[in-house]
Amino acid sequence: EIWTADDRHCLMVEVGPVKLTEASGPEGAPAGGVAVLLDVTARRRADILAGRDTGDGFEAVFEQAPVGTGLLDTGGRWLLVNRALCDITGYTSEELIGKRFEGIVHPDDAHNDLAQRQALVDGRIRAFRVEKRYFDASGETVTGILSMSLVRASDGAPLHYVAQLHDISERRRMDEQVRHLADHDPVTGLRNGRLFDHDLRIQIARSQRYGELAGLILITLGGLQTVSDTYGARTCDAILRAVARALGRRLRQTDLVAHRGGGQFAVLLPHIDVEGILVVADGLSRVLPACAVDAGDAVVHPTASIAFALIDACTESPEQVLAEAEGAARARGARGD
Repeated sequence: EIWTADDRHCLMVEVGPVKLTEASGPEGAPAGGVAVLLDVTARRRADILAGRDTGDGFEAVFEQAPVGTGLLDTGGRWLLVNRALCDITGYTSEELIGKRFEGIVHPDDAHNDLAQRQALVDGRIRAFRVEKRYFDASGETVTGILSMSLVRASDGAPLHYVAQLHDISERRRMDEQVRHLADHDPVTGLRNGRLFDHDLRIQIARSQRYGELAGLILITLGGLQTVSDTYGARTCDAILRAVARALGRRLRQTDLVAHRGGGQFAVLLPHIDVEGILVVADGLSRVLPACAVDAGDAVVHPTASIAFALIDACTESPEQVLAEAEGAARARGARGD
């Protein structure tokens, strides 16, 4: 094995003679040689970094470290990886060494640390951490925290990066579940009143600024307390879920549906005028009574009152448009609609 003059490449050289045949000259006489060169730079650097040349025990410590750790050359290729990193990514060391780290990173996160890496090379920071999504060996997307530092030569030139990868996928899933529970109704799975009010404020702001038209529909189910007293709370919850499913099937994907508590549902309809709201409200008035629920000895059909209000540039607040819709519901109830 020989290193090039600039110590950038290590080559394994195998040399053998080429012997003459009987037809071309004295048999067995050497006529030249054949040299085969193999670039083993990555393996030799890994050997050196792992302490195989010094016997300092680094290899054992590195391999048994509980944190996924690897060494990357300045071009971003793996020089050395430990067992924990292989366990996290699902790849073997043979599959990783010599390959670029960006090869397993999610495209949207491949370059989200360019500024930090440049600051690291320039010496303005000593290390950095960044969240990255990457693909494991099975193709699943995993979320991790990547910690990067830089090892330099005696003259200050960059030698290699030290990368540590912490798998936070489970923590991320738990965070998402907590956020979902905070923003969604546990019975129906729909948005709750808090999240819907937030969405409503955003829509009103767009309407005020850009003149967008939108609609608010309030659906109030009747007789839920009687259903609960007669057939139990489970039947009452089953009615709420049946109504939620019906709304999901009837409305557009861009429409936002919420269970605001009790027997009240709310629907936010972006980009719609009064005529469109009337069509949607009429369709719901025919669909919702068909939400039958088996209560054992009987089949229960919900009753619902539907009212709506238009959101435009003159709408001032969520309280205003909700009051308009609730006022319309009371007016319709008084008329017996």
